[in-house]
Amino acid sequence: MRIALESLAPGSPVSPLDWIEIGARPGDSVLVLDGQGDAYFSAELDQPAAWQVGGALGWHRAEILTEEGDEIVVTFRVAAETSIRDHDGVFRDLLQMLHYTMVSEFGESSSCLWNGKIYQFFICWLRDHVHVLKGMKYFHGGLKSAIELYRDTQREDGMVFDNCYPRGLDENTWVVRFTEGGFYLPSQDRRFEMKRIPVENDVEYLYVEGIYYTWKATGDEAWMEGMLDSATRALEYSVHDVDYRYSEKFGLLKRGYTIDTWDFQSEHDRNVEGDIMRVRPGTTRFGVMHGDNTGYAAACRQLAEMLERVGREEEADRYRHRGDEILARLETVSWVGTHYRHHVREETTGYDFGVDEASQVSLSNAYSMNRGIGQDKMRAIAKTYQGIRNNLPVGSPGEWYTIYPPFERGFGGHSDKWQYMNASVTPIVAGELARGAFGCGEEAYAADILLRLRELGKAHGDRFQCSYTGSIPPPPSRTFAPLDLSPAANGNPRGPATEDVHGWSNSPNDLQELPGGLQDFSGVPFEVLSEARAAIVARDGGSHWLDVEGFHSSLYLLHCMSGGTTEVAGTLYLEYEDGTETCYVRRGQEILSWWMPELPPIHGRRKLDIGWKGKNEVLPYVGVSVGAFDLDPSRKLLSVGFGGTEDGAEWWVMGATLSDAPSYFPTLPISFGIPNGWGAAAVVYALVEGLAGVVDVDGAFQSVEVSPRWTASGTKEVDVCVAYPASGGYVAYQFRHDPDQKRFALTLTGSGQECRLRVLLPPGVRTASARETTEGESLPVEVEIVGESGYATLDVSQAVPLCLEVQYS
Repeated sequence: MRIALESLAPGSPVSPLDWIEIGARPGDSVLVLDGQGDAYFSAELDQPAAWQVGGALGWHRAEILTEEGDEIVVTFRVAAETSIRDHDGVFRDLLQMLHYTMVSEFGESSSCLWNGKIYQFFICWLRDHVHVLKGMKYFHGGLKSAIELYRDTQREDGMVFDNCYPRGLDENTWVVRFTEGGFYLPSQDRRFEMKRIPVENDVEYLYVEGIYYTWKATGDEAWMEGMLDSATRALEYSVHDVDYRYSEKFGLLKRGYTIDTWDFQSEHDRNVEGDIMRVRPGTTRFGVMHGDNTGYAAACRQLAEMLERVGREEEADRYRHRGDEILARLETVSWVGTHYRHHVREETTGYDFGVDEASQVSLSNAYSMNRGIGQDKMRAIAKTYQGIRNNLPVGSPGEWYTIYPPFERGFGGHSDKWQYMNASVTPIVAGELARGAFGCGEEAYAADILLRLRELGKAHGDRFQCSYTGSIPPPPSRTFAPLDLSPAANGNPRGPATEDVHGWSNSPNDLQELPGGLQDFSGVPFEVLSEARAAIVARDGGSHWLDVEGFHSSLYLLHCMSGGTTEVAGTLYLEYEDGTETCYVRRGQEILSWWMPELPPIHGRRKLDIGWKGKNEVLPYVGVSVGAFDLDPSRKLLSVGFGGTEDGAEWWVMGATLSDAPSYFPTLPISFGIPNGWGAAAVVYALVEGLAGVVDVDGAFQSVEVSPRWTASGTKEVDVCVAYPASGGYVAYQFRHDPDQKRFALTLTGSGQECRLRVLLPPGVRTASARETTEGESLPVEVEIVGESGYATLDVSQAVPLCLEVQYS
């Protein structure tokens, strides 16, 4: 954007790389200083002049020296916000959806009052906060206190707690479950509690990662230095607690048998009082989960970088070496050539989960691509995911599974097949996979992931869910037998009562538009009566019965409820030849109210749908639900009864249909269990560091690597700004690609000094040259090969806006 100097409104922010114009003032000159007082533009004003805004943020100063020797000073404020402005708006939209997802679920921060100090965090779990921090550090400035909470509550032996929640003054179930082993800590006033999920073994390395990313965003070296002793204690705990954390057999971190990094063990392994989260030395069957170890190795390198920065070189070398050792041992234990095996037991025998465990590709493989495992392994993992994409299950939204193939047994409830950690699809994997693919020569695949994610976000209200159902199979083969309700019908859902028919008590706010005859609702045929006596109404403790003799697998009801003081609409009686069974018909489970019904979140197999919507004279819409009930096909069914409650509820049944197959509704596409911001932040990480290619090398963007990879996405024009609100550090560049002229034009600036620029070249290109376009000076350039990709690479300064051109052939 071009702005006239004299038109600048006081206090209105100007963005980096905006142009400021000044008219001709013969004999005058201008000198422009950035927010730190460093000059970045000067010119004689014999003719109009313009400069691109750059350098440090804050108040910039244009000093105009007149021919008479007078000085005129104009100040203007420069502010940077993380943004992507591409010509077609594709990645602008993606970044906006991601930012919205991160802030809409929990707000920008939450807080706790622990022992007299207020701490703020994005999410009250350390793990979730650190993962969200990967994206939110580009939008939010208050970062330190979240990590300080876990420092201030760290156990003496170095163990770090998992989460912080409010609690009541009375003791609770967590006290009972987690006091053994020292995994529970109340605040002094007992209004908050810290817990460590005993089975988890990722907390300490994530704590170090949180320190590392917070330091990078804030640039506060003194703060970082004050955290290092706590960080070293955390990593030492991980390898010295042989009872809970470290496998002496493998020389690697261990845990109970969970799905990847999650906190629940299999049904076979819940061997401490049947608790899926607890472990006990001598009882728990431990093993190695690869993600704990690649995460620990990455934390060792992060800690080494921080130690080296403050002059503790000997310790830095020790942790760097330890990280390398961990990865070397893990390769012999878990690497299968295409990916890391999900879990390797210390015991030689295990449990049959109904799946080839060696073939399972779990979530931490994507994370490991960004943890220093080497490019050969990174490419192998990327190819493995591409193989999954080429053979996706029916109804899958993508190859980004928490684990694939899923467990067929051993994990139930919240780990049903294709849900949550048992093979749901998550942007966590998509983001980490894309970031890794950008860094190992698989840029086209990485860009394709981001484009598909954008479409996924658009399909779900311009925001991301963190967990999508992993497969939605088609309906099973089945036949239906609609029932005639007229022998038991006693109500009129379309209007008022008559002498012998119970009327709709809310008339004319009724179901007057409900169609009669044979109707298909939610894929099930129902025979809906058209006359006044059109429904069975169960109420006031009464019951009504239909004869349905035969063998059947399921029963579908077209029904709704009205009134009542409980969630129960009524009681369904199933009279078999050998006895009668009963089941409650529950709001939100098998039935909904008629009053503008909304389908609640239901994960996995469901027994409820909204079958019909219409309007009446009062409401914009009313509705009738379809509820499903499974029957025992081996038992002869004689009749079905509909029993009313005694709390004022009315249960209206407008249709009933039997089927020879188990009940079925299409599984809803949204799964559950993971904060949405976690997945969105992983994609921000891929978009900023991968596609836009902005990587902080030295904290607060003082030294950066900028690798524009827009060629991989076909993007020819884009403006990028990546900022840290916590420090004012930023990088901004404009990218233009002219394929016909085989030329890239870039303008680059930032708050720091050094920049390693790496421009992704078109496929197959291996020759490039570069020049600074203002003076026409040639710049030394090398072509770096990454996999099958080439990068034009050169060292430049970002302190002053730099315009350059890269030519290729």
